[in-house]
Amino acid sequence: MSVKDRKKWGTILAKWTPFFIITCTFMGAVLGSFLFYFFQGEFPYEVLTAGLIVAVIFTIIEVIKQKRKKDNVPEADERVIRNVFRFFAYGSHIYLAILFIALAVFTLLGNESISILYLWIFFFSYIWIVGIGTLIIKRR
Repeated sequence: MSVKDRKKWGTILAKWTPFFIITCTFMGAVLGSFLFYFFQGEFPYEVLTAGLIVAVIFTIIEVIKQKRKKDNVPEADERVIRNVFRFFAYGSHIYLAILFIALAVFTLLGNESISILYLWIFFFSYIWIVGIGTLIIKRR
């Protein structure tokens, strides 16, 4: 691939990647709704409606962002990308270490089982904390 081709595809990908992400997110909501329908027997219309509303709002925001952008400066340089990558690596390793230590402590205390609710809370706290941390690191 030549430098000219790389520049051409780079601008195309920079323009259409956010729309691809929005489309895939909406398709995940649709797939989740259908899976819930197949397993539970009732269709969650509110999930599909919320997914559609969020996809439309994100699309409008992305169109406005692209219309207002006048220069070709990328949003993140190599240092920012490296910092975000390192934050993800450290965050995931710290959360795995906490999970294994907590499981070892529960096992030593004699607990045979752990409620799934606590694992879900732990999982969503990881996503929440890493997401907010990434936004903070990206803005620095």
